[in-house]
Amino acid sequence: MSSENAIEVESLSKCYQIYDKPRDRLMQMLLGNDERRFYREFWALRDVSFKIPKGQVYGILGKNGAGKSTLLQIICGTLAATSGEARVAGRVSALLELGSGFNPEFTGIENIYMNAQLLGLTRKEVDGKLDKILSFADIGDHVSQPVKTYSSGMFARLAFSVAIHVDPDILIVDETLSVGDAWFQHKSMARMRKLMESGCTVLFVSHSIDAVRALCDYAIWIDGGTLKMQGNVTEVTNAYMNDVFVEHNKIILEANDVTVNGLPDQAPAAEIEGMALTSPVDADGATSSKEEPADGAVLRIEQVGLVGADGRPCRKIEQGEDLTLAVDVRFYKDLKNISVGFLIKDQFGQDLTGESIFNSQRKGTDVVAGQLLRVRFTSCNQLRGGQSYSIALRINQVSRWDRSDNVTIYADELAAVFDVMADVDQPMWFKFKMPFKVSY
Repeated sequence: MSSENAIEVESLSKCYQIYDKPRDRLMQMLLGNDERRFYREFWALRDVSFKIPKGQVYGILGKNGAGKSTLLQIICGTLAATSGEARVAGRVSALLELGSGFNPEFTGIENIYMNAQLLGLTRKEVDGKLDKILSFADIGDHVSQPVKTYSSGMFARLAFSVAIHVDPDILIVDETLSVGDAWFQHKSMARMRKLMESGCTVLFVSHSIDAVRALCDYAIWIDGGTLKMQGNVTEVTNAYMNDVFVEHNKIILEANDVTVNGLPDQAPAAEIEGMALTSPVDADGATSSKEEPADGAVLRIEQVGLVGADGRPCRKIEQGEDLTLAVDVRFYKDLKNISVGFLIKDQFGQDLTGESIFNSQRKGTDVVAGQLLRVRFTSCNQLRGGQSYSIALRINQVSRWDRSDNVTIYADELAAVFDVMADVDQPMWFKFKMPFKVSY
């Protein structure tokens, strides 16, 4: 194992044997062989390989059942792999599932000592850290009660407090923090950032894309037990979100037993899937042909980005200057209830602000084949100067205010990028400026 890496996963696979009947397990023991099996195979992981350098923060993405938890359990050593190997360097502290490693009959104090000693601390070291653990967990007198009486939030508080105070080299967090209250989630995130700054390697599993983007430098996307993508957190989360849009569309269509309004009734799911991935605008915002494209796309983006007072595309604006986002969309089919919207994101991919036709008007607009829809979003720019921002574009079909029938027909997580110039006379130390009246 390289001295530069904290975790190395090589050709990792995990297969579970699924028995339809209890007696099949006995039959397999007595009569089973390579040619005769009484079980079905389920591969939770198949040939997964990656390396994580020391001090890096990686997010793990994937749908439920993708194999994320299986991967983490093998890395932690609580589950054996069918083939391949996972190697770690240093002390691993993991929060894999609520209450794991806790004895429900023991009190909180007893579980602190047991858990910390399992993670490699001596009893004397736990004595020295006990006050800090109790203070951070902040569960009061409940710490003297059996943990079987705890709520899920109290479980999370105590388990997380122990995990971060054992001075881990590698911290693994698997969705546990989502059960805590808002105050504890903020406190936990701040503590995790402090651990990261100290050089701790972190594997963070969450279905919250904003949390992954805010905390992680890189991301790994697991899908169906295989490694689908890894790399820069923005690139991976963008690709993952596009896939989420496709799945969301399928669910909405199946729930309503319809296809997208205005498309042929026989439109298959594959066509909807293709619509979510129509090609984005060229970098220069060039206008495309009005003729229907050969690939059967429902729409083309002819322009997306900031425009100046003269109507020409621009990539830089001043802090406090008026901001106009221009989106021109050419449609090739008659469609109803269309909404064009956007999100402005910082360099970490965190959503800062946004707007849409539907959100502002409480209704969409109908379009006909061949129509060019020009949309302009105008406001005063209150974003912090001296940094760049990206624009995520969305085109949806939606008619209900609760958005229960929302179908995304186009999504581009990185449709445009622009810079806000710093204002030396009015420096900002925060993400965006809100007008406040100050009195004292």
